[in-house]
Amino acid sequence: MTVIDAHIHLYDDSGYLDKLLTAMDEQGIEKCCLSGLGDIFGQAGNDDVRAAFLAHSDRIIGAFYIRPGIDGPDKIDIAYEEGFRMIKVSLPRGPYDDQAFFPLWAVALERRMPVLFHTGVITCRESPGESISSWNMHPMRIEPITREFPDLGIIIAHLGIHWNESAAELARMRPNVYVDLTGEPGGWRARADAVGMDKWLWWPDAFDKVVFGTDVHYSKIGQILQADIERLEQLGIGPETRMNIFSGNILNLLCEDG
Repeated sequence: MTVIDAHIHLYDDSGYLDKLLTAMDEQGIEKCCLSGLGDIFGQAGNDDVRAAFLAHSDRIIGAFYIRPGIDGPDKIDIAYEEGFRMIKVSLPRGPYDDQAFFPLWAVALERRMPVLFHTGVITCRESPGESISSWNMHPMRIEPITREFPDLGIIIAHLGIHWNESAAELARMRPNVYVDLTGEPGGWRARADAVGMDKWLWWPDAFDKVVFGTDVHYSKIGQILQADIERLEQLGIGPETRMNIFSGNILNLLCEDG
């Protein structure tokens, strides 16, 4: 079974990329969608990500990081021309559904670049003056975007963290919306799994709306992958849906063949 990690970051640590690729090899992960969110997250930036996917085009798909309210749609055009194929969004200067940001989503759609939205409470370095508000990243802030751009591929990261129901219901109701279940081993996933992830992903074929990703340090990738496999086994999720989760959905969003 092909496995693609659709949500992973390039940390600003010496030798991190090589260690990440080694970890992917050990876990049987064929490719990853890589982004770098910069100093505020202790990560590398877009230029470093570009260098990574140019050096390892068979393993790395570039996800270009933008902050709505700071970055304009021209940045997405340039990113596409540079080889990026996905957009990663976090820390907007206003709510995601601010109409001033709509030109961003219009260009992403034009370029057929799916958008991975951070949702839920944010963890980053303290940065006074950066206008950081997790409320701006509530999953339901994405609903107007799904209606204005119904063909734009959208992934809601972390199933909303503490807004699980909102994230899941938006994926249920909107055809172009998917979710990932990424996060730290002891974070929101532990709480959700203790209850049962199917409390939120409850409808028939709900897991067909899930995209696999990890969003952890390379040293924890195996732990997340194994936990996801065990969850699917416990919930009796069939092989076709598993293929969609681990590769089919993200390949479809990227308009790529399997």
